[in-house]
Amino acid sequence: KALDIDSTQARLMGGRTYAKRLAEMGMEVAKHPAIREDDPALHYQSPIGGGYNVKLVSEEARFNINVLLQSGDKVILRRLFTRWGFTPEFTSAVLDALKDWVDADENVSLNGAEKREYDRAGLEGMPFNRPFKEVDEMLLVRGMDAVNLARPDWREWFTVYGDGRVDVNDARAELISVLADVPMERVAPILTFRVGQDGILNTRDDGRLSSVPQFAQMLGVFQPQIVQQLTQWVQFQGPIRRIESIGALGDVSRKFVLIMQNNRALWRGEIPAYGKES
Repeated sequence: KALDIDSTQARLMGGRTYAKRLAEMGMEVAKHPAIREDDPALHYQSPIGGGYNVKLVSEEARFNINVLLQSGDKVILRRLFTRWGFTPEFTSAVLDALKDWVDADENVSLNGAEKREYDRAGLEGMPFNRPFKEVDEMLLVRGMDAVNLARPDWREWFTVYGDGRVDVNDARAELISVLADVPMERVAPILTFRVGQDGILNTRDDGRLSSVPQFAQMLGVFQPQIVQQLTQWVQFQGPIRRIESIGALGDVSRKFVLIMQNNRALWRGEIPAYGKES
């Protein structure tokens, strides 16, 4: 049995290495400035098994956590955490702790946490009292461990890049629903428009939203005040490119992300590949 376990571990490690190479291969292909979202080169199946799939999206199709916290507007974040099923009390505590982490002072928010609270927990040198440099830094904030357990995909909602406006041409339906404060069914017309007549995303006939009035009308939002608020939070072609490459061999997959602007890498790293062993 020990030999069987060793053999299984060896195969798993070999699979992980091969999956990593495939993911990196896909990322290199996607880096070329001429590659578009519908290019067949973004999908590859190896004749000896495994392959890669690459997705190109706007990095701004996420909430910029630093902009949200520094703007002092907790409405969107509160709405998001509530949608995720967290209690008002827990949400208030996490949002205050996030705010205390990025502000430059030692003043504790009502339910927040500054140096004294982290010291008591044995976490010296925290909080950093500066904006997050990476999304994963949010895990250091008091309360985010519970968020990570309940919503392991929470990273997919946030970025630290861009000016804070969300690219609604690439944003997921749930994020648009939170941003505009509308039920999920009201987002359906936008999803239908984005995939075009063939009903398949990332093909030549995809629709592209181009104005806030168009976006609001598709959502059934007509109140001038809300439309004006959306103008502050929405854009239609973010300049920062996110390359997500998943290499897979059997049940083993690895996902790598490269964030680029003007052909310059801003961040590169591995993140969990949800749905398969990573």
